[in-house]
Amino acid sequence: MLYRLSPEWPTSAAQWEEAIATEPFAECSATQQKSTGWVPPRGEEHGALVETIDGQWIARFAIETKSVPGDAVRRKVQEAVDAIEKTTGRKPGKKEVRDLRDDALVALLPQAFPRRSTVTVWIEPTQRWLVMDVGAQGKADEVITSLVRVAGKGFGVGLLQTATSPQAAMAAWLADAEGDALPHAFNIERECELKGSGDEPAVVKFTRHPLQTEEVRQHIAEGKLPTKLALGWAGRVGFMLTQALQLKKIAFQEGVFKEGAASKDDDRFDADVALATGELSGLITDLIDALGGEADPTAVTDQAPAATPAPSPSPSAGAATADAADEGPPF
Repeated sequence: MLYRLSPEWPTSAAQWEEAIATEPFAECSATQQKSTGWVPPRGEEHGALVETIDGQWIARFAIETKSVPGDAVRRKVQEAVDAIEKTTGRKPGKKEVRDLRDDALVALLPQAFPRRSTVTVWIEPTQRWLVMDVGAQGKADEVITSLVRVAGKGFGVGLLQTATSPQAAMAAWLADAEGDALPHAFNIERECELKGSGDEPAVVKFTRHPLQTEEVRQHIAEGKLPTKLALGWAGRVGFMLTQALQLKKIAFQEGVFKEGAASKDDDRFDADVALATGELSGLITDLIDALGGEADPTAVTDQAPAATPAPSPSPSAGAATADAADEGPPF
């Protein structure tokens, strides 16, 4: 996901690290459903929370959840309800049942296995891009909410906006029989999704199928618009562009990571980050140009979720659920 940062914050990697150090990650306690916070991107205990590599700033955000099956909670609640009815002869009210559900969840949480995921966060300081290797909006919101909390009023962030919407551009590229509409740095691959309009829109998916065909152009002429389109960039990176300007299924072509590969494990992190951010910087720059440039690169529309307190260790009613798996670039 691509975001635009305001020029006020952060002004340096040190400032960013100082801010996120106030919300370090800690594992879920026995009765805690969810815990979030920042971890060293190299994976080293007590390591730096922000790494600066080739002028790029890298951090990592961890999200840990405990999932209790709803059926297990319901069974435990029913056992408590039956015991109350048997000993008192009365049926518990709605509020009492809610309290019993909370008690059941607290009792079961220590038995639940935690599930942890991480989000790599990359700031390109000269362009003021904030890039996250995440496909789920909920996880992106977790990261931004943390940044809003630690940075306060000095932090402004918004989704990167282009003059031409990705959907309109993708439709034009697919509808162009001559192939001149698509900038030369890019090529259309063999996967896309087209969706019609209305209450029950028709959806057409192409996989491993040529897309510069009359059949595809006919779907576009009938009003179906692309929601996803597989593209290649400069023969070096393949990716899926979405209508929301997300880059998914990023794949570096064979040989890209062999260029300048590190001989030592200690240097591999630096080499991989330098290569990945270098390639993606060029891709993102060309993609923004292909979409008519940024609508207003000097403005940041505040689209961040409202700042909320850090996660509380006390659970809420109901069972915890796990987030969907994400796809994103390997920084």
